Amino acid sequence: MGESPDLRELRRLSVADEVAGVLRLRILTGELRPGTALLEIPLASSLGVSRNTMREAMKVLSLEGLLTRSVHRGIAVAELTPQDIRDIYQLRRMLELSAVQAAEHPSKDHLERLRSLVDQYEAAVRAGDWTSAVASDLQFHSLLIRFHNNRRLESFYQKVLRELRMGMVLVDRGLDNPTRLIRVHRSIYQLLAAGKLQQCAAALAQHLEESETRISKVISDHAWARNRMPGPRESAPESKAV
Repeated sequence: MGESPDLRELRRLSVADEVAGVLRLRILTGELRPGTALLEIPLASSLGVSRNTMREAMKVLSLEGLLTRSVHRGIAVAELTPQDIRDIYQLRRMLELSAVQAAEHPSKDHLERLRSLVDQYEAAVRAGDWTSAVASDLQFHSLLIRFHNNRRLESFYQKVLRELRMGMVLVDRGLDNPTRLIRVHRSIYQLLAAGKLQQCAAALAQHLEESETRISKVISDHAWARNRMPGPRESAPESKAV
């Protein structure tokens, strides 16, 4: 007997999730840059899947805010605007600062994990591994949200960070000052571990303010540069779009 229609549908959706995972990784690591157009047929062919499967995968990423669809440009990697950055950082302040202030009795394991992420961030920066540095940075902030003890809030925050990471891939870490952020993250951890929650919240607030300013400038400069480019906006070469 052949597969039932329901089983075939489940199998197709499972493959679509795998394809979405491949594209998601390439977006979040900067391989597919913001504004890059994605063509369904070449992508589907390159990954050995049907066009319908590719369409399902793109739908998943669109719901996550990583892809956008427009009449003129079709499907492209989403580009953050300065207003997007303001919205994201408003949410980050609301969630992260209140989380730190609620951390009156942090567990030893939770604190150890935060300290480990600070060490991982420092090691990645020293090695010039910006992809790992960004990942450790965002994991550190994600762990702060756990002080709310709200799983739904954590899931929501992860979506916010996925959008923010698209802006962070545009940051030239060679020109940025990541070594300074090592001290900032370590200070936040030390204040938290010492129970100095108000001082920790103040240090975190300053960190978020500086981060918003830095990424807002990058986003604005990127948009200005793209608007000055003649001709249609870039489309990813087939060799790099998979």
